[in-house]
Amino acid sequence: MGALAAVASLDTVNARDEPRPAARSEFSSDDPRRIREHLRSVYGSGVQIECQGSPHARRFTHIRHKSSGLMIDQISHSGDGAVSTDHLADTLVLWVHAGKVAYSSADDHVLAARGDVFLLGPGRRTVCLQAIDARFTAVHVIHPARHGEQTTAPPCLRPRSESAADSLKRTIAYASDVLNTGDDVVAEVMSEALPELVRAAVYAGFPHPCSGDGAPNQPSQPVALRQAMAYIEANAARRITIADLAAEIYATPRTVQYLFRRHLGTTPTAYLRRVRLSKARQELLTGDRTVTTVTATATRWGFAHTGRFAVLYRETYGESPHQTLSR
Repeated sequence: MGALAAVASLDTVNARDEPRPAARSEFSSDDPRRIREHLRSVYGSGVQIECQGSPHARRFTHIRHKSSGLMIDQISHSGDGAVSTDHLADTLVLWVHAGKVAYSSADDHVLAARGDVFLLGPGRRTVCLQAIDARFTAVHVIHPARHGEQTTAPPCLRPRSESAADSLKRTIAYASDVLNTGDDVVAEVMSEALPELVRAAVYAGFPHPCSGDGAPNQPSQPVALRQAMAYIEANAARRITIADLAAEIYATPRTVQYLFRRHLGTTPTAYLRRVRLSKARQELLTGDRTVTTVTATATRWGFAHTGRFAVLYRETYGESPHQTLSR
């Protein structure tokens, strides 16, 4: 039995971005060396790949569909293969269709079979994912910073309910179908709606943060703080001051600073920097390497010093901006 994986990379699209038609690329090989080189070129040099079993029984195929804000990778690999990394920068949602998928980290271990779906939170170290003649779908989610989420993984890995899991599966399948039509007009029209649709299904499907009974907690941030966060999200490319935020929520600058410190454990300036860094990553992930540059992206999102931007980027995501752009 072969293994087929669809990896959807999802990010927030800036409202000023022009939708791009879906692009398709394909790679296929039974050579372990070429497979390793390809995976590292796509997912970063820090990824370790191990292929087991007879080379004659092993075949790896990777098809990527990419549009503004959404990437879907279809990967098939017969036999036994494992991928490991020392840093998981973003959230992964995996849905197993056949075979077995084993996930392990320093504090978690999951063995999933047909029909299972689970979430891997960001910030984890020494992560290993092993597929044994498996067919599965994986959704790679970059969280919008406006939700104020931490970069540590939530303790819960399972969906909050069967109905939520079913809804998530249907949404992922629909998004895959849209990008697989080969119709650029359809893909372009849906390019802004699809990422939001998939992201909403992910947030609805998993408790985040997790409560003791597995039910999602209610939002605890004050309305004024959420308004300030939304303002930063919508205007991240502009110059934003504490005074701007204070005027937006009809409060004093001291109150703005207190809200961010009390409820998010950070400052408005640090939060803005995090949002901009996330926006830059989103642009690099979905950018065209023949057009997009790291310097231009950094400058567009308020990072005047490219070297400092690169250091902060690597500290946050475990890879350089150039590695992200070359995926």
